[in-house]
Amino acid sequence: MLLKVASLLVAVVFAQSACAGETISNDSLDYQSVFACDDASSFNWYCDDSNDPPKDTINKVTDQKSKEQDAQEKMDAISKDLKAKLVLSIIDPTPENVKSYIMAQGDYMDKSSTFSDVWQRVVWQNPDVNYELRRPVNNAAIKSFNSQQRQNEVNTVAQFSKDDWGLFFFFRSDCPYCHRMAPMLKRFSENYGITIFPISEDGGGLPEYPNPQADTAGLSKQLELEVVPALILGNVKDHRMITIASGLVSEEDILQRIYTLTQTKPGDSF
Repeated sequence: MLLKVASLLVAVVFAQSACAGETISNDSLDYQSVFACDDASSFNWYCDDSNDPPKDTINKVTDQKSKEQDAQEKMDAISKDLKAKLVLSIIDPTPENVKSYIMAQGDYMDKSSTFSDVWQRVVWQNPDVNYELRRPVNNAAIKSFNSQQRQNEVNTVAQFSKDDWGLFFFFRSDCPYCHRMAPMLKRFSENYGITIFPISEDGGGLPEYPNPQADTAGLSKQLELEVVPALILGNVKDHRMITIASGLVSEEDILQRIYTLTQTKPGDSF
């Protein structure tokens, strides 16, 4: 009788020690004990790692990679086969070899045509990928776009002419391109109201600008101008300078460049 009671007491004490986790150490185990898990109700030797991504997410990524890899392998095989048939038809241009290449090329073109057709449909139905909304390509939209663009350019030059800005025209009296550009700049100033500041590198004048400012201070060297004629958009008060052109350019070029270089960021127009 005493033996049974002692055995029962030993069993109870062992069970209490195991549940409390105070007298039995897990340090010697190579894995986490089930008793260290937050959820002790499920008896398993390893605790669930809550940081693991859901299985369905892993499967989706794997499936997506498999589709792309499969498509890449198919494309590689088609390209390899097409190139092989082409080489064979050139090296050994029998009717059979040439026909084989033509048929393979036709299959490839069919796939490309289908891709182009689907591309066009997607663009039509999804404004977020329609480049024409940013840069029109049809005639009606191009006219509207160009008209608005032109007005923006004119307004920009008009505003600069009111805010102490002008165009510094660097030239030499013996430069034929400078002689060609001078009357155009004269018209540009009359049409858009911006002041032209003629600066001669050799001290001589032009018919349109007979009394220029001589570049005695070496401004062209400071601006690292290597070619004349040269146009610099400059502010006469704070001395800000923006290079507009080096070499002979048209009125339209000047108008567009002033707007683009001062009112837009790279990539805005494309």
